[in-house]
Amino acid sequence: MASIGCSSTFIIERKSRHVFTSSTLSPTKIENLAVFSGSTRGVSLFCNRGQLWRFKPVRIAGDDPEGSLQFTIKKSKKIAETRKLVSSLKSNITDLDENEAFHEQRDKSLPDVDLTSSSSISTVEGKNGSILSSSHVTSTVKDISEIQPSDEAGDEPEVHLSSEKASSDLGSTKLLKTTDSKAFKSDMLPSFPSSSSDAVLLTSVENENLTKTSLEMVGEVHDPAVESTKPPPLAGANVMNIILVAAECAPWSKTGGLGDVAGSLPKALARRGHRVMVVAPRYAEYVEPRDIGVRKMYKVDGQDMEVSYFHTYIDGVDFIFMDTPMFRHMQYNIYGGKREDILKRMVLFCKAAVEVPWYVPCGGVCYGDGNLVFIANDWHTALLPVYLKANYRDNGLMSFTRSILVIHNIAYQGRGPMEDFCSVGLPDHYKDLFKLYDPVGGEHFNIFAAGLKTADRVVTVSHGYAWEIRTLEGGWGLHGIINECDWKLQGIVNGIDMEDWNPQHDVHLQSDGYTNYSIETLQPGKAQCKAALQKELGLPVREDVPLIGFIGRLDHQKGVDIIAEAIPWMMDQDLQLVLLGTGRQDLEELLRQFEDQHHDKVRGWVGFSVETAHRITAGVDILLMPSRFEPCGLNQLYAMCYGTIPVVHAVGGLRDTVQPFNPFEESGFGWTFDSADASKLIHALGNCLLTYREYKESWDGLRRRGMMQDLSWDNAAQKYEEVLVAAKYQCQVGELAEILVRSSCSDELVPENAASVDK
Repeated sequence: MASIGCSSTFIIERKSRHVFTSSTLSPTKIENLAVFSGSTRGVSLFCNRGQLWRFKPVRIAGDDPEGSLQFTIKKSKKIAETRKLVSSLKSNITDLDENEAFHEQRDKSLPDVDLTSSSSISTVEGKNGSILSSSHVTSTVKDISEIQPSDEAGDEPEVHLSSEKASSDLGSTKLLKTTDSKAFKSDMLPSFPSSSSDAVLLTSVENENLTKTSLEMVGEVHDPAVESTKPPPLAGANVMNIILVAAECAPWSKTGGLGDVAGSLPKALARRGHRVMVVAPRYAEYVEPRDIGVRKMYKVDGQDMEVSYFHTYIDGVDFIFMDTPMFRHMQYNIYGGKREDILKRMVLFCKAAVEVPWYVPCGGVCYGDGNLVFIANDWHTALLPVYLKANYRDNGLMSFTRSILVIHNIAYQGRGPMEDFCSVGLPDHYKDLFKLYDPVGGEHFNIFAAGLKTADRVVTVSHGYAWEIRTLEGGWGLHGIINECDWKLQGIVNGIDMEDWNPQHDVHLQSDGYTNYSIETLQPGKAQCKAALQKELGLPVREDVPLIGFIGRLDHQKGVDIIAEAIPWMMDQDLQLVLLGTGRQDLEELLRQFEDQHHDKVRGWVGFSVETAHRITAGVDILLMPSRFEPCGLNQLYAMCYGTIPVVHAVGGLRDTVQPFNPFEESGFGWTFDSADASKLIHALGNCLLTYREYKESWDGLRRRGMMQDLSWDNAAQKYEEVLVAAKYQCQVGELAEILVRSSCSDELVPENAASVDK
């Protein structure tokens, strides 16, 4: 299970009839029960306090995956709507007055098993109103109509699980361990809470009639709560507890793409069925998170520091914010302050983040360290995999917990003098992990280097960037370490949050003359947004003139100086240019200068506005991204989603995501140039402008192809899941030895996936 579960599973099989029944018990409620038969399909019902609140379709091995899944989900929806057919057992016999159809099809002495379908489900309610339903089971079964209670059933002790006698779910494992295992024999049905041992057989005819009647009554049952409930996605056998740790998380804190990733990727992973948490600092008084009353003390550089935790649950994700005086009132300068202060903040953050699954309950239950994977992001959290190994794995704790380190920008590494090692609180033999020789600065302390060496897997935010960081030019001194462990490196292109960045629903396009649009209304919708943007910025409102935009930090990396070199050529063309960003003071002044010199053609917006960024993306025809290096880049994805054509420098994620336009095959999404040079930018932009003016059909095809792409996080989440699974089954030498010792004592086989050993 993805979360820490306290229930155990037992299996009852009538081998002579190939009937397979599965259920899960806990002391406060009987969790689930299902029976599988000939069609090899089943349904798992989950119930709490007598109310059906969730159902999970399950598939039995041997079925076609797609057909089985669709059939099971469809059947599950129908069966869930029959919740009114399930009633509480307050005595030996279920009160059948609530369902007259059952009187016609069943004898009143029917046992506490309610078969609603010959191939789908069996549910039983206990005294406390809970329902038994199935756990995931794989088997081939025959005919459910031939199930008969074993003759030995009456000789076995009953399992009595009343809410009065059980205090919490945490006791279920202990309870089942103390129960005589002979009570659950493979050829008998479970002994349900009832004082009567009588059983009534359903003949095949009765069972068929009952199934028909039950399914006919489905159309008469309408429950809005059930109808609005969608079946959870099937994530397979590798459902995990995932904790993403980042120094920023949108919308609460954001300085760049990292905040977007921390706010969106977890939601996509949660949609795949995983239990997901995000851990970030609490820089300000956020509205949604609430103090959960947990306090922990950590020692940082000889000082005791208290951390409190705030929690909110949004879109299937637990968001945990760490509150401490070191983080407060820094929302406008997250990475500001002296180097020593920044290091202390990150040390405290990583130390506390590792222990979050132990001490911070989400929904009343901690994540625990079973089936757990951490996703650390950039150098700010690169200490997390180091602490996981040094403080826990080396001491026999969290042995099977894994860590993934994501590189968003390798240029920032957490460097400092070797004396900084004293502040991280690690054993002396870990000092060499942090040593890195720089040809310019000599030997120095490097946090990213230690994180790369100790993480189980390393991910970058695009395939192109994964290749670049292996090179001398792109690795920024870490290329040697990356090449030594390149087997654990993988590039995964970021996605975009389709709730925030979608021209059909964008809230920033619903006023001031802007309008929402789709691929069907692209032409009039984008023309209206263009006119509204020109009017808002004080530019001449002209539909025929190409409107070009730039959104980004004003620094050397983003290539603003390359645009500045190309400005004289641009001003000789009939076009308009809009630039939005903040950064280096000299480049900010350059934007103001451009606007003063070319007031009818250029607008330079110094600063950043989310609303303006959305409106520029929707209103411009062309977006420039001449970045010298770009690990992934999101603005080009936003642009294509809004029908805006990107002109980009083919580096990193820009190369991966912007396929160059091919006029002969009418393919591609934009234009690229191969070096960070103004002449190359002018050449690519010139071809783009020619197509805009002379080849309207090709231009329209470019825009539509861009909008038709699936740029959501769902694709990226699937690839992240593959990396998490690879890390999950990656065994360290000590772990494999532990498995071998345990298997020799209990005849337990080593999994196939445990064959890979790190040396």
